[in-house]
Amino acid sequence: MLLAVGIIALGSTSAHAQSKEGRISFGFDAGGNKFYGNYTDSRFGFQGDAFIRWNVFDWFSLVGSYNGGVLGWKTTPDMVANENALFPNSSGSSGGALGSINHTREGGWELMGSYNVFPEQTFVPYFTAGVEALNFEPDDATPSPLKGNAASAYAKNVLGGAFGVGFEMYITPKIVFNGKGLLHLTGTDWLDDYSNPNNYRQDAYLTMGLGFSYYIFAPDEPAPAIASQTEEHTVINNNYTQSTVYHTDTLYIKDPSDTVYLASPKINTVFTFPGTLFIVNSDQFNNAEPNNMNHLYHIKALVEQCPALRVEIEGFASEEGTAQHNQELSERRADRIKTWLISQGVNPVKIASTIGYGETRPAVRERTDVSAAELESERAQNRRIAVKVVQTCQETGSNN
Repeated sequence: MLLAVGIIALGSTSAHAQSKEGRISFGFDAGGNKFYGNYTDSRFGFQGDAFIRWNVFDWFSLVGSYNGGVLGWKTTPDMVANENALFPNSSGSSGGALGSINHTREGGWELMGSYNVFPEQTFVPYFTAGVEALNFEPDDATPSPLKGNAASAYAKNVLGGAFGVGFEMYITPKIVFNGKGLLHLTGTDWLDDYSNPNNYRQDAYLTMGLGFSYYIFAPDEPAPAIASQTEEHTVINNNYTQSTVYHTDTLYIKDPSDTVYLASPKINTVFTFPGTLFIVNSDQFNNAEPNNMNHLYHIKALVEQCPALRVEIEGFASEEGTAQHNQELSERRADRIKTWLISQGVNPVKIASTIGYGETRPAVRERTDVSAAELESERAQNRRIAVKVVQTCQETGSNN
């Protein structure tokens, strides 16, 4: 159920964060519990916990927490008979009388390990397990200690364990909506103030909760790197003012039959190839696209059109995932193009630099109010490569 809630939230929220190594958060959750003992019914109680989470690795976290709540359970005729037989007197006092409804107050310190699934995504489900030091107090409705509790017939501080599932749903890089469900194995049969001497049955209870956490050491999202470059400029004079104009042409190559370069392109001319598609969340070429290799060979033709031409390869990503992940992905995509060009015989000196811009310079806006097919079409256009001229053919006065 908790995973379903998280998946629904994922479909309606866009965020920029992830389960990143070295991050620390603190948070809370609240919800219900269900007791499983010798006297078990369908009653639910309230519980909550506060926790600190340390992401040791992207895929593994340590969580320390304190949880507390009240377990509720009904009285049965067998329970009354058994308890009166076991504890006719309790240290000079009969102890609290069993009512129709009884309670066990519980509180426990937990140390859990968490295996994080899909740590680079906005929605991070996880599996968790660990140990728990538990204290409990079986009471009647007053509340007064029940007979076995009053007689100190058992230890009320026990060591047990817990395991379960949960999720983190990043709203911002630091604020997280989370939830989990845990089964607590208490290591004792006395949570309901009774233990059957002929049939030991370890008491257990289930907790479920939703809440929020805050990453106090969340790293700032890095700004995209800016490569140094030489820009051509023209000074325009007239009777009124003098200004400097920087030249930037952008050409979008959408069809393999298009001309892919200008004769003697100027410095800062940018050739954008939205058709140079990458597999989602990868720097590998999507060879399933029929025109993909044609666009790659167009880039090669552009770079080799004259000996003096020097270019910068620019990589871009769609808005899926986190800003930091997309930045790294766009850099890998630019490097992938450079590696491919060199493997095709292009002189490495013709590629002056590579740079990634992540999701910061989209070719089209990725809208959230459109169908899934339309959104994917927009994202595909943003998984692209651009080639920017940083030295022209006229440097040597020659053209191919």
